[in-house]
Amino acid sequence: MPSESSASAARETRSIARRALAAARRGVDHSDIADAVYENGGLTGRYLTMTVISAAIAALGLMLNSPAVVIGAMLVSPMMGPIVALGLSLALLDWEELKRAVLALAVGVGLALAVAVLLTLLSPLKEPTSEILARTRPNFFDLLIAVFSGIAGAYAVIRQRGETIIGVAIATALMPPVATVGFGLGTGDLRIAGGAVFLFMTNLVAIALAATLTAGFYGFRPRLLERPAPWRGLAVVLVFVLMSAPLALSLRAISLESRATAETRLAVEEIFAGADSRVTLLDARADQGKVTVSALVSTRRLVADAELRLRERLSGSLHVPVDATLDQIVVADPRAAARAVQSSQTATPDPTTALRGRIAEAVPFATDAVMVDADGGKALVLLRPDAGLDMNGAYGLEKALRSRFQGVEVWVTPPVEALQPVDLSDVAARAETAWALARWRARPSLRFCRPAPAPTVQEAAGDEATPALDARETFLAELAAVGVLPLDEAGPTCRGGDRNLVRIAID
Repeated sequence: MPSESSASAARETRSIARRALAAARRGVDHSDIADAVYENGGLTGRYLTMTVISAAIAALGLMLNSPAVVIGAMLVSPMMGPIVALGLSLALLDWEELKRAVLALAVGVGLALAVAVLLTLLSPLKEPTSEILARTRPNFFDLLIAVFSGIAGAYAVIRQRGETIIGVAIATALMPPVATVGFGLGTGDLRIAGGAVFLFMTNLVAIALAATLTAGFYGFRPRLLERPAPWRGLAVVLVFVLMSAPLALSLRAISLESRATAETRLAVEEIFAGADSRVTLLDARADQGKVTVSALVSTRRLVADAELRLRERLSGSLHVPVDATLDQIVVADPRAAARAVQSSQTATPDPTTALRGRIAEAVPFATDAVMVDADGGKALVLLRPDAGLDMNGAYGLEKALRSRFQGVEVWVTPPVEALQPVDLSDVAARAETAWALARWRARPSLRFCRPAPAPTVQEAAGDEATPALDARETFLAELAAVGVLPLDEAGPTCRGGDRNLVRIAID
């Protein structure tokens, strides 16, 4: 009979699983291991001293943007002791040891935070580096690192193998986020501090829960008969549930961001079908149930309503509020532009160079130079003539870079090219031309061809009528606003049929 066969297979599977579990647990002395874990999981002078040293090295490594120094901090971090004790006490529902482990972690984190804040206040390096920014928000891979670190830490302690080396993995997931929180508080940047706190809590909970599950796998069970007060077991379970809340929130945000990234790529393929387009830059963030997407697309052909269609597609598929920004750049080879971004790698020794490196990474086109001022407030990108971008493409690239690097005044300077006649009634064309002349630092010669006259008056409710500017005066005012001063000599000759145009020549 099929049912008897299925039942027999199930019994055989359970038997194999029990034998494998028994083999894995063979040689595990639960009492001795628990005593050793609890002994190493409390507050000691060594623990506090090594925490100070590790936090100092981690903070300096983050500010110097040096992965090697950050890794060095992990070699001396004592974080594994209390966090494995926390996981084991949860598995055993041991209320007293849970309090000792939580106290040790709280004191250690507070001490590390104080050290990081103090070093940040004393340091002249206040610009967030790529190492710092990488730890301001959790992603799926951070979560995986934390989970496997917790499993490895518990396994190393239970099987008594490689505790020091495995401790590095746990410290990697915890100490750099704590140092990043200190940097954010020391510089007054609550966005960095808040993001790093969320990453730290996510990693802490993931490691502790992974250690708890690993301890359960090796047969550590609550000794309830030795606990005359049942409320203690309930209290530990409640702590377990409360600790899971940050992890649940993080998982939801990570899931939303992953779905938004996948849906954006699918939407771009659909919107730009036949235009041989590629997503060059893509950033998706989920915060408080809202998704923000910023994308830069390299394409052979512009699509007028692409941003609106992307926003509608994401809102319909994600079922949450979506704020989508889509910038388009016309290039000769979209695939080459995308490959340039994916293959670009930089190693930067200081904050200014770090910012210059991040901007260079974000520019998927050939450049003569990428420069950043000493304060990191302004950046200049000089495109090469063979970059494959015309003036319109460079204009779009600058908008995309300013959106990505908020707080930095990015200037993109395209190669000088001949300007087509500008329709004075086209606001966008006037703005782009003024932008190009400002980026080139040019003094153009202008010839206005039958500019449109000004309206008779400009009415304002309750005010006197004020004279309006004609098309010529409006364009000259826009040039002056961006620092462009035309030459006195006239530009190219007007042609028959020119109406409300300006012809421009550049020496």
